[in-house]
Amino acid sequence: MGWLFPLPALRLELPADAYSNVPACWWGRGRWIAHCLALYDEHYQLLRRHRMVDSVSRRTFLAYLIVESGGADYRTGRDCRITVERLQKAVARSESTIHRCRRLVNKLGCRTVVFAGRLRTREERLASWKRRDRARGWAAVSALHETTVLPVDNEYVKTLLHQGFGTPPERSDGFDFLSRPPKTSPPQPMMKRRAPRGTDKRGPRAYDQRALLLAEKCRKDERIPLWARQMPRGQLAAALTRYAVAGWQIDDVFGAFEEFRISGKRIIGAPDKPIGYLCHVLRQIPVDVPPALLDRAREVDLEEKRRARQRELREEIRAAKMAAAGEHSPGREAARQATAVLRARTVGHDRARARHADDETRAAARRARGKG
Repeated sequence: MGWLFPLPALRLELPADAYSNVPACWWGRGRWIAHCLALYDEHYQLLRRHRMVDSVSRRTFLAYLIVESGGADYRTGRDCRITVERLQKAVARSESTIHRCRRLVNKLGCRTVVFAGRLRTREERLASWKRRDRARGWAAVSALHETTVLPVDNEYVKTLLHQGFGTPPERSDGFDFLSRPPKTSPPQPMMKRRAPRGTDKRGPRAYDQRALLLAEKCRKDERIPLWARQMPRGQLAAALTRYAVAGWQIDDVFGAFEEFRISGKRIIGAPDKPIGYLCHVLRQIPVDVPPALLDRAREVDLEEKRRARQRELREEIRAAKMAAAGEHSPGREAARQATAVLRARTVGHDRARARHADDETRAAARRARGKG
């Protein structure tokens, strides 16, 4: 028996206490988007620097917020059931990008999942087929709200609301697509709207000199894998900057490869992304614990002991030579005179250095008084 009118798609009803642990509802869709943008502008760089969130551009995050909020109840911000596939089509980004956006908004504390989603049971599948619904599972249900874990500047939120960010009307039908970019070229330069392609027009980047020196040594050291030595100097310096600043040397870089190999992992001969693979290898070692630090300390200790033994040997030879002659022998008298002359010369040099340092101090004081 057919139905006169097609029935709506089957909808999963949540229990009455599903939102019991969710923070208070939002104040409006536009304010929630501005609130999340303000959190992004204030905290994203710090969170990214400590590797607590993934890389997400502000433009992509804004597009995601607009589409995600369009699927929530416009009065409370709850009952948001948009799937990742629908978000991909609306935001025009990959699945991994959508997941990064969701992890970021979860880290900012503005989205709480009340139902994680699951496959439908046999009875639910049969009931959905009667309604011509071919879906195999239930989408996750979440609530959108303002953060309770991070501080936010409310004045900045008001400023963003006043500026506007191209959101659709406050009361939406639950889902809306972003407008596609125009076919013709816009009047503003494209370099301001997206990342530049091809040659970088901003000129050479400035790298730390220690990183450049370490990169140059890595490119010349045959112990380093060939694919790492063939990397451009700038990319290699960028990957080694934090390690060079921490005092790493070429032996430490080689030691990182050795420890990576000793741990049972195979070093790829020709990785697809050399800079990313190099960072992965180096990331296994703490920055403040260079692999060759103990070896260098051991070498310094051995060198100090060798020099101490040489000094002791010279003193023994000198004492033996002095004891071979009599107390008033011509050789011992000549040695005493040479020692006295050397001591007087050293004292004269010390006095001259002290006078020079005193003159420089007085000159600096006079210059300071003159500037004052």
